[in-house]
Amino acid sequence: MKLKVIHEREVEKSVFNDRWSKDLIASHIAGFSLGIAQYHSREFGTPQIHEDQEAVYVISGVGEMRLGEEIINVGAGMAIYVPAGCSHAARVTGDQPLNVVYAHAGS
Repeated sequence: MKLKVIHEREVEKSVFNDRWSKDLIASHIAGFSLGIAQYHSREFGTPQIHEDQEAVYVISGVGEMRLGEEIINVGAGMAIYVPAGCSHAARVTGDQPLNVVYAHAGS
Protein backbone atom coordinates (compact mmCIF):
# COMPACT_ATOMS: atom_id res chain seq x y z
CA MET A 1 0.00 0.00 0.00
CA LYS A 2 1.20 3.50 -0.82
CA LEU A 3 1.92 5.82 2.11
CA LYS A 4 -0.65 8.58 2.42
CA VAL A 5 -0.22 11.62 4.65
CA ILE A 6 -3.18 13.88 5.34
CA HIS A 7 -3.08 17.16 7.23
CA GLU A 8 -6.16 18.30 9.11
CA ARG A 9 -6.20 21.67 7.31
CA GLU A 10 -6.63 19.85 3.97
CA VAL A 11 -9.92 18.20 5.03
CA GLU A 12 -13.24 20.01 4.84
CA LYS A 13 -15.47 20.05 7.91
CA SER A 14 -18.81 18.29 8.01
CA VAL A 15 -21.03 20.59 10.10
CA PHE A 16 -23.93 19.36 12.25
CA ASN A 17 -26.15 21.10 14.83
CA ASP A 18 -24.13 19.80 17.79
CA ARG A 19 -20.63 19.44 16.31
CA TRP A 20 -18.30 19.54 13.35
CA SER A 21 -16.12 16.64 12.25
CA LYS A 22 -13.39 15.82 9.76
CA ASP A 23 -12.79 12.30 8.43
CA LEU A 24 -9.01 12.35 8.07
CA ILE A 25 -8.48 8.77 6.94
CA ALA A 26 -11.40 7.16 5.16
CA SER A 27 -12.23 3.46 5.39
CA HIS A 28 -11.79 2.96 1.63
CA ILE A 29 -8.12 3.96 2.00
CA ALA A 30 -7.03 1.73 4.89
CA GLY A 31 -9.90 -0.52 5.98
CA PHE A 32 -10.62 1.71 8.98
CA SER A 33 -11.27 5.40 9.45
CA LEU A 34 -9.87 8.11 11.71
CA GLY A 35 -11.19 11.59 12.33
CA ILE A 36 -11.56 14.50 14.70
CA ALA A 37 -14.65 16.22 16.00
CA GLN A 38 -15.54 19.20 18.15
CA TYR A 39 -18.79 19.18 20.10
CA HIS A 40 -20.11 22.63 21.03
CA SER A 41 -23.74 22.05 22.05
CA ARG A 42 -25.02 21.72 25.60
CA GLU A 43 -27.78 19.45 24.24
CA PHE A 44 -27.34 15.93 22.87
CA GLY A 45 -27.49 15.95 19.09
CA THR A 46 -29.22 13.37 16.93
CA PRO A 47 -27.93 9.95 18.04
CA GLN A 48 -25.49 8.23 15.71
CA ILE A 49 -25.59 4.50 15.01
CA HIS A 50 -22.86 2.77 12.99
CA GLU A 51 -22.57 -0.75 11.58
CA ASP A 52 -18.95 -0.84 12.75
CA GLN A 53 -17.32 -0.33 16.14
CA GLU A 54 -15.90 3.02 17.16
CA ALA A 55 -13.32 4.26 19.63
CA VAL A 56 -13.40 7.86 20.87
CA TYR A 57 -10.50 9.59 22.65
CA VAL A 58 -11.18 12.91 24.40
CA ILE A 59 -8.40 15.44 23.75
CA SER A 60 -9.86 18.36 25.70
CA GLY A 61 -13.01 19.64 27.32
CA VAL A 62 -15.60 17.95 29.52
CA GLY A 63 -18.99 16.59 28.65
CA GLU A 64 -21.30 13.63 28.64
CA MET A 65 -21.78 10.78 26.20
CA ARG A 66 -25.02 8.90 25.86
CA LEU A 67 -24.31 5.27 24.96
CA GLY A 68 -27.65 3.56 24.46
CA GLU A 69 -29.61 4.50 27.59
CA GLU A 70 -26.50 5.12 29.75
CA ILE A 71 -24.98 8.58 30.22
CA ILE A 72 -21.31 8.80 31.21
CA ASN A 73 -19.14 11.79 32.13
CA VAL A 74 -16.17 12.24 29.79
CA GLY A 75 -13.09 14.43 29.89
CA ALA A 76 -9.57 14.86 28.56
CA GLY A 77 -7.52 11.66 28.56
CA MET A 78 -10.50 9.27 28.45
CA ALA A 79 -11.11 6.63 25.79
CA ILE A 80 -14.60 5.30 25.11
CA TYR A 81 -15.49 2.13 23.20
CA VAL A 82 -18.75 2.24 21.22
CA PRO A 83 -19.89 -1.21 20.02
CA ALA A 84 -21.39 -1.65 16.56
CA GLY A 85 -25.08 -0.76 16.54
CA CYS A 86 -24.92 1.27 19.78
CA SER A 87 -26.79 4.58 19.65
CA HIS A 88 -24.53 7.39 20.87
CA ALA A 89 -24.35 11.18 21.18
CA ALA A 90 -22.29 13.72 23.13
CA ARG A 91 -22.72 17.15 24.67
CA VAL A 92 -20.58 19.77 26.39
CA THR A 93 -20.94 20.36 30.14
CA GLY A 94 -17.96 22.69 30.67
CA ASP A 95 -16.98 26.12 29.41
CA GLN A 96 -14.97 24.84 26.41
CA PRO A 97 -15.83 22.62 23.43
CA LEU A 98 -15.33 18.87 23.69
CA ASN A 99 -12.56 17.86 21.25
CA VAL A 100 -12.21 14.20 20.31
CA VAL A 101 -10.40 11.81 17.99
CA TYR A 102 -12.50 8.92 16.69
CA ALA A 103 -11.69 5.73 14.83
CA HIS A 104 -13.98 3.19 13.15
CA ALA A 105 -13.12 -0.42 12.37
CA GLY A 106 -15.10 -3.49 11.37
CA SER A 107 -16.62 -5.50 14.20
